[in-house]
Amino acid sequence: MNVVIIGSGSIGMLMAFYFTKLGCPVSLVTNRVEQADDLNQNGLHLFYSEKTIKKVSILAMNVQQLTQLTDVDLLIVTVKSHQVEHVIKQIDENQLNIFSVLFLQNGMSHTELFHQISVPEIAVGVMEHGAMRTNNVTVRHTGIGMLKWSYVRQKSQFIERLFSQLNEEHFPIEKQQNWKQLLQRKLVVNACINPITAIFAIPNGMLVKNDYYFSMMRQVFVEVTDILGIENQEGLWKYVCQVCEKTSRNRSSMLVDIDSHRETEVDSIVGYLLRQASAKQMNVPVLTFLYRAIRAKEQTYELGGTTL
Repeated sequence: MNVVIIGSGSIGMLMAFYFTKLGCPVSLVTNRVEQADDLNQNGLHLFYSEKTIKKVSILAMNVQQLTQLTDVDLLIVTVKSHQVEHVIKQIDENQLNIFSVLFLQNGMSHTELFHQISVPEIAVGVMEHGAMRTNNVTVRHTGIGMLKWSYVRQKSQFIERLFSQLNEEHFPIEKQQNWKQLLQRKLVVNACINPITAIFAIPNGMLVKNDYYFSMMRQVFVEVTDILGIENQEGLWKYVCQVCEKTSRNRSSMLVDIDSHRETEVDSIVGYLLRQASAKQMNVPVLTFLYRAIRAKEQTYELGGTTL
């Protein structure tokens, strides 16, 4: 069985650790040669509850070594959403023979690329675990959640058969029946939390503690659910607020990217929603403002300036 994970950030490292621990060795593809060398020499470490659970040995390779791969049973893509198109191009250029692929990204813009992929079996997933990479070889498991996934294109149920063999209390996996509903639920949460926290540089919990932030988040929620045509909005609104409370001290991934002067996933989250709204001829002023505000922050850093 040949399982390959592209993306050696916190999620890629977390999955590589648990898959290997459960007897499903993986190849982890990194963007930097230095990290691949460190992982091959020192192994992959996982911290949980302030102590090392275990170290596992894995095979790491940098992205330039993709040509060494031949047949891949499952490719798990954990890179940022704006990097997915480049990954697809690399797969095509290297003529990799891939049977199944699982995409784990925020937002939904990557789903617009699925028509370019000839892989027989395609699935998408939502990672609810908390994880943070602390160095080249160490990932901290900051909170147990669940890996929820669903088929977009199904062939011989390889992914389902593989996941059914992986049983770990700290890394539960659950199959969902409707992939669009799975991603839309996460999209609503990301759209409500990430842009506002990134613009105002606040932790997630402030969205429900401050009346003005709370009101802004509610306006975003109304626009997003109207675009997606989601029913039972009040139940979903309660869930969004619960996520804010549960992750009250956390800084959203978009805020972390802004602080690190990295490109955000605003196009996959808010940009995707704006394209859907445009197709339906809907006016969404709040989302339009948030999108432009995040892009403005990104451009400020690109031009070498600073933000207030």
